Amino acid sequence: MTAALQLLDSLTQSGAIALIALGVLLLELGVIAIAIRKASLRRSLLLNGFSGIALMGALYLALTGKGGVPIALCLAASLAAHLFDLTARLRSSQDG
Repeated sequence: MTAALQLLDSLTQSGAIALIALGVLLLELGVIAIAIRKASLRRSLLLNGFSGIALMGALYLALTGKGGVPIALCLAASLAAHLFDLTARLRSSQDG
């Protein structure tokens, strides 16, 4: 196995790959919160980002063998954020 594949395997088995993705996502959300001025767009992107954070949490929990209940809670939080985002987008499209 090459060094790159060994590193990828190690990052995956330890759950670190999910934590790295989570860090990148949090950085993106910070930039979005600062850079985007239009409130509705910022809200949508932040809700979408929260959904991603919850999914990365579920991935981390699954990779580290933490059990079904915490994973299900993360997935439910992701779904809730997604539904809030969809609802806001639908309302916005009907208003304008």
